[in-house]
Amino acid sequence: MNLVKMHNSIFFKPISFMKSGFLFFTFLIIIFVNPVLALDWNDDDWVQGGCPPDIFGTWVSNDVDQENIKTLKINHNRIRISNSLSLDEDYSFDKNDLVLGKKFIEINLTSGLNHNENSFYLKIRPHLIVLANNFDLMNSPTTSCFIKVFKFKSKENSKFGRYFDWEIYKLKK
Repeated sequence: MNLVKMHNSIFFKPISFMKSGFLFFTFLIIIFVNPVLALDWNDDDWVQGGCPPDIFGTWVSNDVDQENIKTLKINHNRIRISNSLSLDEDYSFDKNDLVLGKKFIEINLTSGLNHNENSFYLKIRPHLIVLANNFDLMNSPTTSCFIKVFKFKSKENSKFGRYFDWEIYKLKK
């Protein structure tokens, strides 16, 4: 009988330890991880952070590959995507065809060279606002505004979330 009790206590101690470790790890995640919701163009944090209410301006890719940084310049009817290798892609769009939503701004792009080739559909949404202390300005906080750009082959694909590429860009101030 002593052997059975000893066997059971040895067997259940590792399981109890695993359960308590799992519960402790879950508790730590709940405490230290804050849920983040996607921003809207009219979100208070986005507007108060000094971020633009639309997509127009110059945006720089937030890519870890510093050798191939992309720049996205969005004007009233043109988009130019350029990279550090001096490869530029020019696209045009009709400003009247912009779909302005709360979460996304949608654009149907056509290539500047040939209107039949290289056309695609973009959905752009605010992604993040990062507050950082700039010690040169006497510890006044500065903000960085990020957008996420989804590329679709067509508007139909965008309805089902079938993007073929996405990238995050930071507003160049």
